[in-house]
Amino acid sequence: MRRILLAAHPTIGHISALRAIGVQLRDRGHTVGFATTRVRLPISGLWPAPLQAGMEVESAIRSHGLEVLPLSPSPGAIWYAARLPWNTGHDELAVAIELFTVGLGNQAREIAAWASRMDADVIVGDYLMPAAMLAAGLVRRPYVALYHSALPFPVDGAAPFGSGLGTTDRGSPAWIAAEAALRRLERRFDDRVQRAADALGLSRPAAQLLTRPLSPDLNLLATSPQLEPGLQPLDGPVQMIGPCLPSLRAGGAPSHPSLDVLPPDGLRVYVSLGTVMNGKPRIYDQILDGLAILGASVVVSAGTSLRRLSVRRRARTWLYDRVPQVALLPQVDLVVTHGGQNTVQECLALGKPMLVVPFGGDQIENAARVERLGVGEALNPNQLDRELIRDAAARVVAKSHLRSRALATSLGGADGARDGAAAILEFLMERERRRAAVEEAIRKGDTLDDVYGEPPPPPPEFSI
Repeated sequence: MRRILLAAHPTIGHISALRAIGVQLRDRGHTVGFATTRVRLPISGLWPAPLQAGMEVESAIRSHGLEVLPLSPSPGAIWYAARLPWNTGHDELAVAIELFTVGLGNQAREIAAWASRMDADVIVGDYLMPAAMLAAGLVRRPYVALYHSALPFPVDGAAPFGSGLGTTDRGSPAWIAAEAALRRLERRFDDRVQRAADALGLSRPAAQLLTRPLSPDLNLLATSPQLEPGLQPLDGPVQMIGPCLPSLRAGGAPSHPSLDVLPPDGLRVYVSLGTVMNGKPRIYDQILDGLAILGASVVVSAGTSLRRLSVRRRARTWLYDRVPQVALLPQVDLVVTHGGQNTVQECLALGKPMLVVPFGGDQIENAARVERLGVGEALNPNQLDRELIRDAAARVVAKSHLRSRALATSLGGADGARDGAAAILEFLMERERRRAAVEEAIRKGDTLDDVYGEPPPPPPEFSI
């Protein structure tokens, strides 16, 4: 039996794939603990969407039968989380970097303490939680980094990450300025992590932590090559495991009224702006007005916009705070989304075309990837009107549904949660095989060349 410690920041977007892998590991008889920041604030409904979502993460993890290992919150994290929805583009990325690195040293110590307490064999962390990487160094455990897709690794011909620019802007002053801004943000992230490593007495990780695989041990990408057009070659131990859909059986089959309202025919659409960016009732109104012109039947995951949207009734439109997304997706013909990592990967895996309305960060990159794949279109949220939505939705349904289905079929039943769990277990078994071979070589007086059958591999470029 293995003991695996998972770690991620307290948002559904960051825990979802790890949680699905954790369920697979638990079902195979292994011990799984999930370290995440405990968010508890008074009068929860008055806080911005990221904080409201954070307060529900513990129960979301426990609902799947996993043990929560709570981490202490940083007051600074509350400040940055509250600011996140009000920024876009590189401004949003700047706030996100502060959010993901505030209190980094203390968080690493707490994760390390949990790892020691459960005698973890490995720490598996969301790639935007560098505290997990540092914690692995503190307790001398292997570290596995999990990426939701191949973002933010370099893509041939793509605009600077988070800039929102198109390929026709290449070489323009805006493009050059965006490249410079991204380099500054990368240096900021590196500096925050390296300073924390210094304070913890660890070797400094290498630079460019945002754009290169983090772990010298194993990096899992919850995607497939055909979903990542133009991806440049990646250095280090990298394994693609396929999209990581959450389990549909958390305490039984999902039961929700949204699963029973859509008619069997006509255009059926699912609309969601995620858990962080959903406080935008004006954007929802434009989307729903455009879909109403098409006579679509629409299920809406409205989040904090629910009350405002409920004031105005629309035919064939059903509003909910949230819905069991993966269970609903097979029923719809089109998804209108902000372009969050989990939603995009789930739509790609299930063959659903998308209309993407991105607000910043990885949403912009996902929107561009959707267009490169030919499975949808991206729309500027600042230029929306109902006619634009109507025309774009009609085009996407007509032109992209066959491509979406073909792309999903090409995945051949890939299951990122299953294959991710298997990859972690195989990694641990291989480490044990190597350790046993070295111990046997030492006993027999052999060299490492005899163990490996060739000169031993060089040490990783950096260690923690």
